[in-house]
Amino acid sequence: MSETGNISFLIERKIIFTPATQCLARVDQPELQIKLKHTASLCLLLLIQNHGKVVSQNELLEFGWGENHRQASFNAFYQSILSLRKSLLQLELDASFITTITRKGLIVQDTFSIEEIDTPESCPAATEEDWPRNTDLAEFADNASRKSPITRTESVLVLLTIIVCGMILYPWNTRGNYFSGYIATQNTHSNCKYYFNNDASDFSRHTAFIDKNPGLCQDNKYIYITTYPESKKLSVIQCRSPINGEQKNTCQSVYYPRYDS
Repeated sequence: MSETGNISFLIERKIIFTPATQCLARVDQPELQIKLKHTASLCLLLLIQNHGKVVSQNELLEFGWGENHRQASFNAFYQSILSLRKSLLQLELDASFITTITRKGLIVQDTFSIEEIDTPESCPAATEEDWPRNTDLAEFADNASRKSPITRTESVLVLLTIIVCGMILYPWNTRGNYFSGYIATQNTHSNCKYYFNNDASDFSRHTAFIDKNPGLCQDNKYIYITTYPESKKLSVIQCRSPINGEQKNTCQSVYYPRYDS
């Protein structure tokens, strides 16, 4: 990142990205600034330097995590890209600015304009705390000898499976409702009701799964689908009635470790 010197990047003539300070700022609202995470800033820099080209996950990991990239978990990478996308959305940049190319990597499409400019004075210089020389290993999974670290997505899906087993074996009498935050879908053209996990950045994999599995909907079931756009893992829970924590229920679960939508 130090190679960028005092260079900043003007994105779509409305957002300024300054790599040296990990700073995003609106042109029309210079006081509205967002400080990116170290790894997220490096990933954005590499994507901009390869404007219009696909950058693989391995290339982003190596550039963003440096010599520690082999120890970086999928969850650490996913969280960095997710926080980057949320920061850009917060500054009202189109969500398609960073596009996922399935099984290939990420790309900043060449339809978006990006210009090199001198760094504005409105972006403050980074302090020692803001600009760490070495990436904090806390961002990574357990040590490198662990070949299959449990990711956030895997943890969520395992938890859902445990919950379903509990609902099948025991009456569901507690008032706590893990699924209360799930989003009900509209216009599914079926007698079933579908619910999606609301922490996914988009629901393209959810809807693609429904389109490819029309036989899933039977007997007015309530179906809860959990997946993420950056993951191939997908979990489905089918119930006779809504999961509301106040009545007995009968549910079945299916887990797809590598579902290609």
